[in-house]
Amino acid sequence: MEKRWYLDNLDFIKELTEDQRTFFYKNAYKKSYPKNTVIFSPGDTGNLIYYVESGRVKIYNLSPGGREIIYWFCNPKDLFGLAELCGGEMRAVFAEAVEDTQTLAINKMNFVELISKNPEISLLIMRLYGSRIRQAHETIRDLVACDVSSRLAQLLIKLGQISGEPTEGRILLKDKLTHQEMANMIGATRTTVTEIINQFKREGFVKYEAGKITILNLEKLTELIDSSGFIF
Repeated sequence: MEKRWYLDNLDFIKELTEDQRTFFYKNAYKKSYPKNTVIFSPGDTGNLIYYVESGRVKIYNLSPGGREIIYWFCNPKDLFGLAELCGGEMRAVFAEAVEDTQTLAINKMNFVELISKNPEISLLIMRLYGSRIRQAHETIRDLVACDVSSRLAQLLIKLGQISGEPTEGRILLKDKLTHQEMANMIGATRTTVTEIINQFKREGFVKYEAGKITILNLEKLTELIDSSGFIF
């Protein structure tokens, strides 16, 4: 399976020069969030940009009926809270620490100053946005055209590239995901995801233990997606 560039992890701070990194660290400050703490909500002022040092952050929204819709999870080395750089003043989504999380937060004005003094950093931001837009397009496409089994297979393969640890022909997904979280990411119910995960287990596609998934047969999962008419 061809590796997709837009799923590669980009460490923003590592990409900076020494002077740029010094400016970032000088103007950023540590903010810690215990598990299940909401970092920001829709309507909050978007005056901070965050860099995840450790932990994990869920980016999501709620439907009019109160159902959670998970857009993605931010892992260590990820930036979040960037959308307001494009002109918006208020947050439009929720960000929540799903485990104890340590971040570096930098004021929007300081971040804009960093970019204005170093225009090449704009290219890094464009790469980040390009990656997230491509992922969003895939999600929309799958919701419209794929059944739940294909959407779940697509999600598992995507997570395998982003945070998987290949070992002896298998891929261990490092992050724990509940059936409900997976359902909220692919527009399904928890019951349906549970049924499909059990089916994948019976067919030898995956192993699911203690909240962690191991992909046992990547080829078969990929064939499941290919059969829906979409090829990576």
